[in-house]
Amino acid sequence: MHLSFFFISAVGSCLITALLVHCSHAFSATNNNIMTSARPFRIRTITSFITIDPSDFDNEASSLKEKITACSRLLRDGESQMTTAGFEVQTIRIATNPFGEWLVTNNEDVNERLQRFNKLLSDCDINFCSLGPSYDPEHTTTICPEIVSIAPGRFSCSANINAGDITAALAAAKCIKTISLKDEGEHLQGGLGNFRFAAASCIDTVPFFPGARAPKGLGKDTIAFAVGLENGGFARELLQEAGSIENVQKVFHDKMRKELLPIQQICVGLESDNGMHYLGIDTSLNPSLDDGGSVAEAIECLDEVGVFGHPGTMAAAAAVTTSLQSIPDVKTTGYSGLMLPVLEDRRLAELDTLSIQKLLCISSVCGVGIDTVPIPGDVSEKSLASLILDVAALACRWNKPLSCRVFPVPSRLAGMATSFDSPYMCNSSIF
Repeated sequence: MHLSFFFISAVGSCLITALLVHCSHAFSATNNNIMTSARPFRIRTITSFITIDPSDFDNEASSLKEKITACSRLLRDGESQMTTAGFEVQTIRIATNPFGEWLVTNNEDVNERLQRFNKLLSDCDINFCSLGPSYDPEHTTTICPEIVSIAPGRFSCSANINAGDITAALAAAKCIKTISLKDEGEHLQGGLGNFRFAAASCIDTVPFFPGARAPKGLGKDTIAFAVGLENGGFARELLQEAGSIENVQKVFHDKMRKELLPIQQICVGLESDNGMHYLGIDTSLNPSLDDGGSVAEAIECLDEVGVFGHPGTMAAAAAVTTSLQSIPDVKTTGYSGLMLPVLEDRRLAELDTLSIQKLLCISSVCGVGIDTVPIPGDVSEKSLASLILDVAALACRWNKPLSCRVFPVPSRLAGMATSFDSPYMCNSSIF
């Protein structure tokens, strides 16, 4: 797609979109509305992907402004069409190519570029932007903490970890510890900064943050996009109907296909009308903080499970993931598995029988990896690096996208309770 086509009255377009206040742009934790009878789940994100070049910052970043304006217009179009079709769209987001390709230059301060980018996003009312992964351990330890520190918390990023890369894992561990101690702003206090950073492996076309990044090889004049869901309540409905692992695939293929095809039809239309590249839907089961929104609780509806984490859980997770990745006629992307973010799933948060190793074991047959897990604030960088290496080994061995997002909580020990004051998360005991 040629972005120049969309750069008509760029400033005016941004001002108009900035005036559109979308209450649904907060995460699910801030919105406990009951799903309409027409649509049994929300759209967590429509994420667009762009490739940024250092030259985009020339001439007062006019080219970058053009790209963001084009993204904003197209994302709003998608949001409008999906809302008209009865879906609640919570966020629209932008993810870029790895920031080392465009943010780090010899002739301009990193913070200056971040602030300029931040202002352009704010002007177009884009509140979530992932700057891709770091591939340089030095960037991981110095620039990633700076990225997540920019107020008001619009930016996310990650560090790419390959199997056995001890240097990269140690750098990511140091970054996590550094971020956990930052407190200059509400988005950082109490260790919350690590909500926006993860060590990631085998990530490509994932619409969820903080691991999202532009696909490799995406042209600098092309916008791609993907959709991510929030569907814990729907998962419970489907798994109650299935009753047993042996029925999961049939129920998911029938019921999820029916609900996803209208989204896909809109996305294909956006691709055709605007020249965007449609990557697919991340069909992952993704919890909400609503009553009945827990994915773990949904899994417990199966006869073979009983209590999440007990025998039968891995079999259920495998059956669900296999079904989510093979829904007929639906183009899938991203994780398309079982999301188990401890601080975003009330049932996971209350289970005292879970451990990080048990979660990692379950991740071997499903979704995201180790996600939003609170850990002691005094955890050593060496221990963190070992955990990151475990996740990377699993991801690279099976060529599946996994990430490690943990929250060292300052001044808290294992077994103590967290006290996060965030609309995006609940609280739990520290692992």
